[in-house]
Amino acid sequence: MPFRQDLERWSQHWVDTEIISDYQRVRILDLDYAKRGLEQRLVQIFALLGAALVFLGMALVISQNWDGIGKLTKLTGGVALFVAFLGGGYWTRFGSPDLQKTGEVLMLVGTGAFLGNLALISQQYNIDFNPSPLLLPVLLSAVAFAYLLNSRAYAFVAAGLLMAWVLFESQRSASPLQSEGSTMLLLLVGIGAWLLVAGVLNRCTRFERLAAPVELAGGLLLFVAVHFLGFLRYFDLDEAVPGVPAGLLLLAPVALVVFALLITSGQTEERFGWPAIPAPLRPALLATEITLLLLLLWSFIVAVNPRGQEFILYTVGYWMAALLLTTSVVWLGFALRREFLINAALVYLGLFILTRYFDLFSHYAATGLLFAGAGVLFLGIALLLERGRRALSASIEPSTAGAAGED
Repeated sequence: MPFRQDLERWSQHWVDTEIISDYQRVRILDLDYAKRGLEQRLVQIFALLGAALVFLGMALVISQNWDGIGKLTKLTGGVALFVAFLGGGYWTRFGSPDLQKTGEVLMLVGTGAFLGNLALISQQYNIDFNPSPLLLPVLLSAVAFAYLLNSRAYAFVAAGLLMAWVLFESQRSASPLQSEGSTMLLLLVGIGAWLLVAGVLNRCTRFERLAAPVELAGGLLLFVAVHFLGFLRYFDLDEAVPGVPAGLLLLAPVALVVFALLITSGQTEERFGWPAIPAPLRPALLATEITLLLLLLWSFIVAVNPRGQEFILYTVGYWMAALLLTTSVVWLGFALRREFLINAALVYLGLFILTRYFDLFSHYAATGLLFAGAGVLFLGIALLLERGRRALSASIEPSTAGAAGED
């Protein structure tokens, strides 16, 4: 469990810095805070699931009776739902119930009703345009609520809305971000990088708790984009991405990543307001930043200098990027003691190998070589995992034994 692993890691740091004793550390771990962390996560999971089902249920009921509902009834009903969920969520969070997670989720349903109302107005009055103008006010409201409420749920939703808005905006005629449809995946790389940058910037403010969901959204987006860009040679990518979207979404984050790389390598993060990076984490973080930098530069080259379907070099570049991303996440997992990161990266690696098999090989000899190579790779990963987990256990067991002696 990540909470339990965090507690073990930080409590060991407290022992090393003589804040607490080994015996006190064991007593703290015996309080079983991990169970409390699990209960908090279950509240969020069930609340978000409930919100999604409520919104889906309302949409289905309204769509079933759409033709029989008058225009004024549709508009007033939509506004009433919007006000009811936002108001009810605010009262649940800040009023006498004082239920923070449930209140935020009810407000999220209200945000969904806001988007539904905008779509309803455009449909009622035959306003036919790209969805990006509808998404923009919803995106801005989600960002505002994320910071006003210091809400992780709203931060994650805002990250998703940002991705959707940029993609729709890139397909809107006369937009500064306009580009052809086949370049969407290249733009996703830039959006993912910007989300990671936004998460890191939050860490030097009082909104540090918003960093994790934004970084999670950015990381997921990067992995999805790189996976599908592994089929780049099949794309009809003949026109270069225009200068504004290429510069804003792909080249601009490069400067910020280089800045972060210099800070991390120079060990000067505290001068800029970021938390101090533990020594075991610094090499993994440097590797991740270098990987992100290479991915952005590669995507920028592809965006401004596309080739025909036969040009496989760009495709191979994204295969290498997928492997580098996987390696970086596994390394971060070991450094942070987060088994979830390691397991997620290994699942992604398995998916990568499977898709590359169906993409490249069709006869038994090639299949055998692929399976043999994959087997060697997984055996090597298993060896590294076992050695890494043994080292983690060894770092915890001596302090536990010492505490038992004091008992």
